[in-house]
Amino acid sequence: MQIEPRPLDDPDVQELLDEVQLEYVRRYGSYDDTELHPNEFLAPHGLFLLAHEHGTPVGIGGWRAKDSTHAGLRDGDAELKRMYVRTDARRRGIARRVLDALERTAADAGRRRVILETGIEQPEAIAMYATAGYDPMPERYGHYADTEAALYFCKDLPPIRRATEHELPALQDIERAAGQPFADIGMSLVADDEPPTIAELRTYLDAARCWVYVDEKNYPIGYLVATDVDDGLHIEQVSVHPDAARRGVGRALIDHAAAGARDRGCAALTLTTFRDVPWNAPYYERLGFENVDDTRVTPELGAILADERARGIGQWPRIAMVRALD
Repeated sequence: MQIEPRPLDDPDVQELLDEVQLEYVRRYGSYDDTELHPNEFLAPHGLFLLAHEHGTPVGIGGWRAKDSTHAGLRDGDAELKRMYVRTDARRRGIARRVLDALERTAADAGRRRVILETGIEQPEAIAMYATAGYDPMPERYGHYADTEAALYFCKDLPPIRRATEHELPALQDIERAAGQPFADIGMSLVADDEPPTIAELRTYLDAARCWVYVDEKNYPIGYLVATDVDDGLHIEQVSVHPDAARRGVGRALIDHAAAGARDRGCAALTLTTFRDVPWNAPYYERLGFENVDDTRVTPELGAILADERARGIGQWPRIAMVRALD
């Protein structure tokens, strides 16, 4: 299954939107009259997603930006709309996959909270939102705010989003700070290695493969950059400022990137790392990565390892690692 952005007026999306309206008629006796406009679901202020299996549409969902100009809402809110999975595709986890993708893409766009409206005649949806960490919210908004059938829920999003151009120097600072622990174990060459240039970081930014983990002031304390290698996503660098170590920042960034790669249909997540440094290979093993032995190193991964050796860091054993995305 793949989950990808589609315009609201895409024929496959419209087909499922018609189906969900029939579902509303069956449960509530009428269509949902809430107005949806295609331009509300265009990045960066919204997105509409289609889940499909072998080209067959099975589910949809979208989010659109909301802010404090709407009564009871906050700047940075993302409102979910039209979550739906076809009847013959239910009970297979597809709805949760679509929900996770909506949350992830909203976070990527800098949204800080997800809000939604559902109804008392949709117990399956209510149960799913509860297990996904949504809490009832007292604020009511929208077309059905004055009806007893409407229920409202919200969930804070993790502080992970796409990096911005002006933050690229901060990523260099994180890289320099993250190098200090290498000096402490006698790997000064690694510690003194220059961080990626602004131009190099910009290539990841332009390819939408650059994420940051931010603090309460929205300032980056960790980052991850990646590129497409073979049939998967390759993590070029994941670094966390030492002041933010042991908080799960690196794990969260890796899981976030992995979820997006899985939705795009990637088979695996790969990286290269130092075999014997405790916060390198042993750490990644705890996150589900496995060593790629020499017989399984692909030409592209082999080229990455060769380039690292040419830069001098190969004097300490480097390995390729892989984590399957199933």
